[in-house]
Amino acid sequence: MAYTSGRIFSGTKSIDTNAVQLHATQVCREVIVQNDSANLGNLLIGTATSQPLVITPGQSINLPVFSLGLIYVKMSSGTGTINWLARD
Repeated sequence: MAYTSGRIFSGTKSIDTNAVQLHATQVCREVIVQNDSANLGNLLIGTATSQPLVITPGQSINLPVFSLGLIYVKMSSGTGTINWLARD
């Protein structure tokens, strides 16, 4: 029998140029992370030590991970808001 997702979680986060976890404790199977379209800077996504993926304002990325705590985000400059939607 295939597993069907039962819950959806969502959130927003205000961030700056310091890398932080997307969410410290939320478990999931998949997440969509969006750089808010009102942001002026790029969103950088990666691990605690490196954030090499560049997401421009309004763009999003889908990541198949089991914990939002594995994802680290920061802005390329200034501050901004990111949006996320995850399923368990």
